[in-house]
Amino acid sequence: MSSLPSQHPTLSLHLTDLTLTPLITSSSSPTHLESLTSLTSSAITSQTTAQRANLGRPQRIMVEYPDSGAVVLQSYLDPRESGGGHSEPEPGSKYKHGHDHDHDADADADPDDATARTGSDDAAAPVLIGVVVAASSDDAREARRAAARLERIGREFQKEWAAQGLEQDTDGRSTPE
Repeated sequence: MSSLPSQHPTLSLHLTDLTLTPLITSSSSPTHLESLTSLTSSAITSQTTAQRANLGRPQRIMVEYPDSGAVVLQSYLDPRESGGGHSEPEPGSKYKHGHDHDHDADADADPDDATARTGSDDAAAPVLIGVVVAASSDDAREARRAAARLERIGREFQKEWAAQGLEQDTDGRSTPE
């Protein structure tokens, strides 16, 4: 998992939770980390804005700059949606905007309420945000592959957290109230 950034040395990769705690990062300096954290924060704002506009929860957003400029890919890994038929992009597939237009109880929740976005169960896996930045559109294909891998790793983290939470619930050591 930690080798993912080394597999894509021309890209910036960042996976965090909603509190902006880095789980995986290619950050090489405090300034670079600050930039990736800022991009992640704006990704969270974009997600909140989409919810407030009644567009549902986006799965992915891709930003391309003109004149072969940078490409920014943002992925939203909500554990409530991992088993709901939403597929992750395969390497080499077209990375597209994904909007969940299905109405559910969470669509009416306050988007600023972290409990509503992560679920009320403390043992549940957190929502994760993945960010991949390519310096030019020439690296967009590699960025899409790296984003798909980052999403798979994030889903693995979430499955482990959920399993640990269930294990704690069933053996009585730590049951959330």
